[in-house]
Amino acid sequence: MNLKKLDDKVYNECLEAKIKSQGKIPFWEEKYRKFSSEGYDIKDREDLRDKVRKWCKKRGITVNFENSGNQVAVEEKQSPRIAVMDLETLPGIGYFFQLFDTTITVDQIIKDTCMLGWAAKYLNESEIYSDFMTSQEAIHRNTGRIAKSCWDFLSTCDYVIGHNFQSFDSRYINTEFLMHNLPPLKYGIVDTLSVAKQNMRFDSNKLSFINKKLGIREKLSNDGFPMWSASSDGNAEALKNMEDYCRGDITSTEDLFYKLRPYIRNFNVALYNEIDEVQCPVCGSTNLKEEGFYFTNAGRWASMRCQDCKCISRKKQNLLSKDKKKSLLINS
Repeated sequence: MNLKKLDDKVYNECLEAKIKSQGKIPFWEEKYRKFSSEGYDIKDREDLRDKVRKWCKKRGITVNFENSGNQVAVEEKQSPRIAVMDLETLPGIGYFFQLFDTTITVDQIIKDTCMLGWAAKYLNESEIYSDFMTSQEAIHRNTGRIAKSCWDFLSTCDYVIGHNFQSFDSRYINTEFLMHNLPPLKYGIVDTLSVAKQNMRFDSNKLSFINKKLGIREKLSNDGFPMWSASSDGNAEALKNMEDYCRGDITSTEDLFYKLRPYIRNFNVALYNEIDEVQCPVCGSTNLKEEGFYFTNAGRWASMRCQDCKCISRKKQNLLSKDKKKSLLINS
């Protein structure tokens, strides 16, 4: 029996029960029995309680029960709107004279490559959004409607996570926006392919290979090129399979993001809230400990280790004195 992962429905219901109970009535056993009977992956009530606590921590949710009266304060830490996204595209069709060493010129193109559809979800939320071409849109390669829905979703995002998103997906997206007179959007990109290439040495950097190597959720299998060919012909079943395949990539990419998160640079969630405490730039946790120093040619900084995601970062204050900084030489 395949057990379901806990989703926002479970977490929100437990949070509501906790608030209504004023922290006094034991409800965890009741919720455990209910959700385990619905097929959710929970070992016991303490396991459920621990998972809800971790979910609240990820979202920056704290519940404060006032000493007097029945007042309950629920605070959710502000954070950037982060999404995971993946595209599927249709192959180009053209004339050719041989199978190997072939270059197709512009006048040999019958149909251009184009975006077939997209899938995405917000980080730490369960719902997956997607939009793919209809049969007629695929036959005529009419991308206007899905380009607009993609623009609508991305307009809500501060960051987008994707595997090879920087070099592939974002360029297809920008091309579609330009062709359909949609204005450009500004959002940060976290490319898990780039993070893996810069920091690791896998034999292959494909999403399926890396995830299998790390023992995390893998991509869905597919029928290979025939599925793309049938989608290009407007086959309704192939289009549905293509959408399911794309949606499967979203959860796999999200799992890989969490594995690679300690290695991500130029990504700072602390910029999006008003908390004055020192926070981990990649997960927002305030549970950090100093761990030695970080040195550059310009100075020395306190190095910080996040006790939750294990990312290592540094403070911005240079610990060298003015005289020491003046005395430094650069070996050019």
